[in-house]
Amino acid sequence: MNNSPILKEIETENFIWIIYLFLIGLSFLANKFEKDYYINGNITDKEKYRIINIFVFTVALIIYIYFFKGNIDTVNKLNCDDSYDKIFFNKLNLFSTSLIVIAGIIFLYIAINDKNLETEISFN
Repeated sequence: MNNSPILKEIETENFIWIIYLFLIGLSFLANKFEKDYYINGNITDKEKYRIINIFVFTVALIIYIYFFKGNIDTVNKLNCDDSYDKIFFNKLNLFSTSLIVIAGIIFLYIAINDKNLETEISFN
């Protein structure tokens, strides 16, 4: 059984988990600047918060697009001999990653355009 594509995918996923840990750390830092802004009214802290959020949501969107593209490739490789479950779950997975990409685009749009911090966006 040749598992090398699956093993390579797992290695890539592990690397992406490390990136997520980095993004979580940046999100803590962004929250610190946001809190400082609301406590002290420092515009510099507000801009630091916005810039970090824009970076975090940009990287997250790149990751979402990576998984979306992988799911498109997987669905395109399906054939009529594959089991019903394999076809169904892969198409369902593609649908869900499509929604995640859409959400990522919306979050990034808010992070870029909400200059007055009118909306609390959450990365979850």
